[in-house]
Amino acid sequence: MSPVRALPLPLRCAAAVWLASSACAGTAPERGERAARTYVEVLPRDAEVWVDGGPLGRGAHEVAVRDPGHVYVFRASAAGFADAERAVPGAEAAGARVGLALRPLGLGAGARLDLDEPGGLASAAAALLRDGRASDALDYAARAGELAPRAPAVHRLLGDAHRQLGHRQRAAREYEQYLQEAPDARDRDEVERAVEELRR
Repeated sequence: MSPVRALPLPLRCAAAVWLASSACAGTAPERGERAARTYVEVLPRDAEVWVDGGPLGRGAHEVAVRDPGHVYVFRASAAGFADAERAVPGAEAAGARVGLALRPLGLGAGARLDLDEPGGLASAAAALLRDGRASDALDYAARAGELAPRAPAVHRLLGDAHRQLGHRQRAAREYEQYLQEAPDARDRDEVERAVEELRR
């Protein structure tokens, strides 16, 4: 039996991720030497992720960065989204986070997304909601909300996404937050009726 298979399941998974990242990012570190790591974060959360053409699997990953002089190419892909790619020098990637936000195909070819820019993420969430993809919309809107917690439009999007997913109480809370942040909203009557219906 291999040493990895002898480990308990959670440790086997961690070892498998480490081995995969080792294979993709270069040679193994010397004995006693620890490679720097970078954390790859992606939206949508179930996107396939690659580094230097080698697959890491779905979602966020930690990757070993062994060569500060190497330019690491991170790529992500998901159905219904345009692929995203970033090239990052090893010296910048080590100990940092690399974010990839994929553009929904319904958003428009000129739209560029950044995992740390709430306006673009909110636009992507709105496009996903129009396309009936509430689960992905919720992830994009939630990230926008982390970056801009007082933005009324983000709370409206979160309310719409939760409502489409059947999360009645959560939708009502987001709508109430929207009305609190935008007391003069033009759609106030409509949103108040929605809250009343959701609270029944």
